[in-house]
Amino acid sequence: MSNPALYLVCNKLHTFLILPAPLLIQRLPQLEPYLSNHEFAKVAWGDYQYYGASKQPWWLAAKALLTPTASVLSLQSLETAENGINKGETAYPMAINPSFLDAVAQFICSCFRITAEGQLTLVRHNPCGTHFFQSKGTYILCNTCNHWTSYALREAGISIKPLFNITSAQVQRSMVKNGFLASSKALT
Repeated sequence: MSNPALYLVCNKLHTFLILPAPLLIQRLPQLEPYLSNHEFAKVAWGDYQYYGASKQPWWLAAKALLTPTASVLSLQSLETAENGINKGETAYPMAINPSFLDAVAQFICSCFRITAEGQLTLVRHNPCGTHFFQSKGTYILCNTCNHWTSYALREAGISIKPLFNITSAQVQRSMVKNGFLASSKALT
């Protein structure tokens, strides 16, 4: 497999993007302490209270979907892109135009909430090395992680309709319609 610059990663519920860490640092230097010395970053967006919490009861998931709530961005630094693809996840490698990749990085960085002092606000950190930061945007059933990922993919030049991508399976179908296939190589 060639070394694509962008990956869409999907599990049964959630979607993630993996892209070169230096692109994110270049656009948002505040990410440097979290991504330095790493080649890639795995990024996703979700509900402030539910996403990344140590306990995720069903009622908290229902609250996230049914009532407008604040959001967070997850950020995990990776040595290689393949290190961010876990068992049970499907990866769609994309070799895309560098200007589209720049647009995805800019989209992601524009979603971080920056304080008046120019800092990121770390919400939580989990043992696997993922950091969760305050984000712009409101999480609700009509604006989920899969919608957010779809908006980022649209920045990558993918013909996709974010409003119609509620589930990760719908995002995956959009990728297949655009000619991207899941990686045939085991990436775990």
